[in-house]
Amino acid sequence: MTGPGPRSDGGAADLWGVVLSVGLAAAVAFTPLGEWRPAAILVGLPFVLLVPGYALVSAVFPRAGEAAPSSFSETSWLARLGLSVGGSVVAIAVVGVVLDFTVWGFRRTAVLSGLSLVTLAATAFAFYRRRRTPADARVSLRFSTIRSRTRDAVTGGGVVGIALSVLVVVAAAGAVGVVARDSTPSSNVTAFYVLGENAAGDLRADSQPKRLTAGEPATVGIGVDVRGPESFEGRVVGSLERVSVDGDSVRVRRSRELVRFPVRVEAGGSVVDRHVIRPSMTGERLRLTYRLYRTDDRSPVRQVHVWTTVTAA
Repeated sequence: MTGPGPRSDGGAADLWGVVLSVGLAAAVAFTPLGEWRPAAILVGLPFVLLVPGYALVSAVFPRAGEAAPSSFSETSWLARLGLSVGGSVVAIAVVGVVLDFTVWGFRRTAVLSGLSLVTLAATAFAFYRRRRTPADARVSLRFSTIRSRTRDAVTGGGVVGIALSVLVVVAAAGAVGVVARDSTPSSNVTAFYVLGENAAGDLRADSQPKRLTAGEPATVGIGVDVRGPESFEGRVVGSLERVSVDGDSVRVRRSRELVRFPVRVEAGGSVVDRHVIRPSMTGERLRLTYRLYRTDDRSPVRQVHVWTTVTAA
């Protein structure tokens, strides 16, 4: 199947659209606009649902084709959209598994960053494969035809069209669940930080406990800031950890809990808890980690750490 009209855009309007979608999603997620839930859903839902998967499908299938029973090596536009939903589900699963082994965890901004990297890498590979495909066989699409083909694919009749519609609805419901979970009151915590005591007895960020002595007391302050209409109630757990770092992956080899205390912050307020720790584990580049949990939750909503050295007394 030849491209629909002149190739003034190189026949890669869809891939450029993918790149623009990544930029738009990042602009919403990493700005205050991302805190407005309608904007986050309006931009984030279509992005998560289709864009990463479409980039992967484009990289795998650089050739145009008809969705005929005998066309096993080619794929139609209808099939592309269906595969895009499935590809996005796979991309989210892979990114989620990888993030679970990193210091960032499965958070909205971390997931979006991971999906954006996967999408851009797949798009670059799709550009490369299309350029190496003969012009009369490659996928070619102008901006003016994207909307009509997407509408025809989603609203078209037939078994494939119905299956695609069902898949989109199911995937959308799952994506809304992720957005809702990420938008629970725990996300009202906007700052979680470590302070140290200076010579004057004041708690300051530039006096964080970078060097400690085993068995000797050290004063630390933990700050929690909350914005929005909901208060926060939970607990803070501080631990000293010996870790191994391999790239972006951090593995805790040994951990000693140092402190645990409840915390409550009113809506729009902030608190700083002053407490004393006495480390017993010695070594260089140990990680003093504080985790903030909502009441009855087992997964932290925030985590902060300071690299420190603990020497023997």
